Formats: sequence, C-alpha cells, structure tokens
Amino acid sequence: MSVLFLFGPSASAQQANPEKKPTELVTPNQKKEMSHVKKATLYSIIPGGGQIYNKSYWKVPVIYVGFGALTYSFIFYNQLYGDVRASYIQSINGQPITNLEYANVPEEMLYTLRESYRKSRDLSAIGLAGWYVFNLVDAAVDAHLQEFDVSDKLSLKITPDYRYSYTGYSTGINLKFRF
Repeated sequence: MSVLFLFGPSASAQQANPEKKPTELVTPNQKKEMSHVKKATLYSIIPGGGQIYNKSYWKVPVIYVGFGALTYSFIFYNQLYGDVRASYIQSINGQPITNLEYANVPEEMLYTLRESYRKSRDLSAIGLAGWYVFNLVDAAVDAHLQEFDVSDKLSLKITPDYRYSYTGYSTGINLKFRF
C-alpha cells in the first residue's frame, strides 16, 4: 500500500500539466551526451568500435584478446567434446572405439570426460556472450563519463585532526569535500 501511495502523487502531477513536453526537461548539452552514448554503444556492436569512438584505443587489444582466448577455449573444448562423445557412443553400441586415445578408457570415464568437456565448452560460450556484453557496457559507460567534471573544484582532502576538549585530547580524521 505504501508503494502505491508514494507513486500516486507523482503520476497525478504528470497528468495535471499535459502541455509540458518531455523534451523540455532535457537540456541541449544532455541531448549531445545521450547521442554520444548511443553512438558509442552502436559502434560497439563491432567489438572495439565503441572504444575507438571514445578514443580509448588501449582498450581495443584487451577486448580482442578476451574474444580470442574465449573463442580458442570454445573451439578447444568443442573438439574434445566431439571426440569423447563419438568414443562414448561407440562404447555404448558395443562397437570398437576408433579413436586410439580413448580405446582403453572405461565407459564410465568416457561419460565423465564427455560431461566435463561439454560443461567447459558451454562455459566458454557463456563467457563469450558475457565478454560481448562487457564490450557494450564499457563503451556506453566510457562515453557517458566523457563529460564528467574532473576539475579542481571537485576534491576530497583527508587530514589528521587533533582536538582538545575538557575530557582531554582526541584524534580523528578530517574530511573536506569541495564540489
């Protein structure tokens, strides 16, 4: 009930003034920033494109090394899975195992190996998808932070603090924020 009560006034306030357009709430500078974020995310559909658009050139090799390692892992485990799977099927059907590497391996061990390689292959595929999403998110966040103010007006100073009161001396930390 409290959730409905909290959102109720804001919904009615928006309906009370239908002449106000949503675009009036966005300043021209914010429009430019949103456009930059959208472009960086769009360019990042091709891995590394958003990082190049944001002029973060050093991130492009990192992105491609990640894709290369995960792709290699996927191909490697997929090949092992296929070999063990074929040997396991031959073993179940009572046929001689044609792959000499697995010829003397018991059926239970072939099953365990097959499941292990399948799991590793699937985790590599999930890692590839996650790395692709990371590529997109990194480009969007980097583009969003391009306009972030990092001038001298923004600061945090930490200094030791010594004070004397009627109970004696006390020590502490003094934090000064400037923004």
